Amino acid sequence: MNENLAITKLRLSNYRNHKFLQIIPNKNIILISGKNGSGKTNILESISLFDSPNGFRNANLSEIINYDLAGPLELFGVNIQASIDNKFEQIGLGLRKRSNILEKIISFNKQKNKNSDIKNLMNIFWVLPKMSHLFQDSPVERRNFLDSMISNTDQFYKKKLSEYRRYKNERLKILKQKNIMQNDAWLNIVEKKMSEVGIVICDSRRVFLNALNKSFYKIDNQIPSLYLKLNGLIDKALEEKTALYTEEYILEMLKSNRVKDSISGRTNFGIDKTDLLVFEKYTKKEAKNFSTGEQKIIIMSIIFSYLKILEKIKAHKILFLLDDIFSYLDLRFIKNIIFKLNELKLQTWITDVQGENVNEIKEFSSIIHNINIDDKMFKLVNNKV
Repeated sequence: MNENLAITKLRLSNYRNHKFLQIIPNKNIILISGKNGSGKTNILESISLFDSPNGFRNANLSEIINYDLAGPLELFGVNIQASIDNKFEQIGLGLRKRSNILEKIISFNKQKNKNSDIKNLMNIFWVLPKMSHLFQDSPVERRNFLDSMISNTDQFYKKKLSEYRRYKNERLKILKQKNIMQNDAWLNIVEKKMSEVGIVICDSRRVFLNALNKSFYKIDNQIPSLYLKLNGLIDKALEEKTALYTEEYILEMLKSNRVKDSISGRTNFGIDKTDLLVFEKYTKKEAKNFSTGEQKIIIMSIIFSYLKILEKIKAHKILFLLDDIFSYLDLRFIKNIIFKLNELKLQTWITDVQGENVNEIKEFSSIIHNINIDDKMFKLVNNKV
């Protein structure tokens, strides 16, 4: 058994269109093929729920329950057996209603557990079809993409993001109160915490992007040499000034924005006011100005360079979920990505409509566990109630 994180058994009960489904992977790469609407993405989504409040679709929890569930909520569940640090662990996910609101229940070795504790054991990185439009999307999506990469390499960073959001929400609650002056001392404390945590997050982003820029790997000459940077005011200050100066700058700006933030009901200055910019290194042409096909290749180049970082730091508590990303790539890109994932022994769950492109590569037969969920035998085994 190797030390890398791996799901050794996945069982779904009344999850979306799957009344019952069980998969026991026997290789690091699991390729799930099937017709559109057969539930391939649902399988990956169920795994993402262990590292995200509402999964990678950000779905309402009521949506993930099989429409035909006639019995109690206890009949719904996502259960996995995982190899973590050379130990087999049982992790379960269920739902319960509290005050007519659905909540997730996480169990670890049959004991109720906090979601945050499971996140410390499992990091999940996903690539979805919508990411092919990342450079045309909002800055929020690009920041989330960056934060996801960093969080999966640095557990401390994930905690700091959570802390910052908590302090930001606390500050807005105080600003909404009528007598703000009475809470001035507490507001000072919260803003101080925001500046302290904020500078750590911004510096972590800067360090990671420097590492990513150094690790860019050209799969072939069709991929331009890339350069990534952040364009926020805090990021620029951190480049030109000391961390102490930048921390004081954040604190000063939070104080000066109190009235504006109290009126708008949102934080108008902070670590979220930045965008991830991607350029061709020499011509300075921005990624959003490349063709759609070229943008998709740029995304995969970033991910491949991210894999090179994972290789250097020997990160192993990461699962990869790749949802229908091969439909716009040719075989040479597919080969490079799959071989690198397998080389790093990172368990990767992949969906593909037919799986034909991947199955054309003979070398993959020994490293890929092929599952066609339209297959009659697979349906027969997984049609239990």
